[in-house]
Amino acid sequence: MSLVGTLVLAPHAVAQIQGDGADPRQLAHDIYVGVNRGSPPAAVALKLAEVIQVYRFRCTRVTDYQVFVSRPNLLDIKAKCSGDPLYGVTVASNGYVAVYGGNGILGALDRRDGLIYSFSASGEMESDSRLTADQAIDETVERLQLGDGLNLWYILAMFAVLLAIFILIAGVWLKMWRRRTTKERQRRKVKPMARHTIQATSDIKDMLLKESTRVAANIYKHPSGIFIARGKRGKRRFYRSRFWAAMYRSLGLRMFETSAPQLMNVEILGADAQPEDGRRED
Repeated sequence: MSLVGTLVLAPHAVAQIQGDGADPRQLAHDIYVGVNRGSPPAAVALKLAEVIQVYRFRCTRVTDYQVFVSRPNLLDIKAKCSGDPLYGVTVASNGYVAVYGGNGILGALDRRDGLIYSFSASGEMESDSRLTADQAIDETVERLQLGDGLNLWYILAMFAVLLAIFILIAGVWLKMWRRRTTKERQRRKVKPMARHTIQATSDIKDMLLKESTRVAANIYKHPSGIFIARGKRGKRRFYRSRFWAAMYRSLGLRMFETSAPQLMNVEILGADAQPEDGRRED
């Protein structure tokens, strides 16, 4: 057991020796401060190589690195060592550090994730992934010529969804506007003959309900095709659509309401039964 414990602890001990006794917490703090305060990228690359050597042994020098995720007090960095796969290094302002990868689990450096710094064999910064205006135009043209199917379909789908929402809203508004205009025209036409029309008072609504057939709870259908819906407060409204009648009954939503139908048995209304002005309606 003692021999097994020695073999298990040996790699960790070698890792500390490989790092020349460097404190990983201090290295993490230096990397975090260096990135956020604009230190020379070459200096940050040296610190990355040191912290990788502490935990992963093999990193003769960092050839490229990229800050691909930046969060409050935390940075995620991809580092490419000469001859090795990518390493992931997470550092925080409080000295927290984690090193992972080196076995191909990390995706390749992508310029769309962040700026990529590249270094020569001497350790000097050789280039970065910033694009000039001409390069940006050329790259855009190349992508359009090659055709990015996923992005194109995504854009088309988003455009279709937005267009459908706009058409739906416009259709509902137009329908409501037309109904309102039609009602106003009908009122203007009926107004001269208002004294000959039957008002939808409580008595009239009771008679209309007697002539109607119950099709659902608090929803009745008159022989004329008009639906009569009773709301939560007992008010009775008229609709041409059973759907809007159900919406009024359940939610109290008054949309696309129509006028009361004519009584089928008009003769039951005598001269004395005509409703007076100001009679309460429900």
